[in-house]
Amino acid sequence: MAISVAPLTTVVMNSVEQERAGTASGINNAVARVGGVLAVAVLGAVMAAAFAHSLRHSLDGLHLNAGVVQQLESNVAKLGSLVAPSGIDSQTATTIRSAIAESFIFGFRLIMLLCAGLAIASAAVAWRKIPAESAARVPDLGDVAAAE
Repeated sequence: MAISVAPLTTVVMNSVEQERAGTASGINNAVARVGGVLAVAVLGAVMAAAFAHSLRHSLDGLHLNAGVVQQLESNVAKLGSLVAPSGIDSQTATTIRSAIAESFIFGFRLIMLLCAGLAIASAAVAWRKIPAESAARVPDLGDVAAAE
């Protein structure tokens, strides 16, 4: 997405008159910052929920005691840095670490698919909207030469 910022800013700045360039720049920057903050917040919440769901599902199949499950679920906000509780045997700890890693990967893949879908949707909107609007504004070079 970083490679799209400069062209997008150029399009925004070229679409306004010179006397409104400062306002357009301010609005463009504000919208970009708010969009970034919202994206991090929303995608972070989705990641945490997906991780918690996947981990809960994985832990159900391990038949752990309720105390261990409760301790893991209470620290689910740590995501991939979550560790197996102390006082359990090494085989169970390895299984729990594997479940944590798989849950993190599940959440990460979900976020990447969501981001890819959003990128495709934004490309489709741009493809649909920009040509029609820019074609109306771009002067025909033949008309310009004939006018001279």
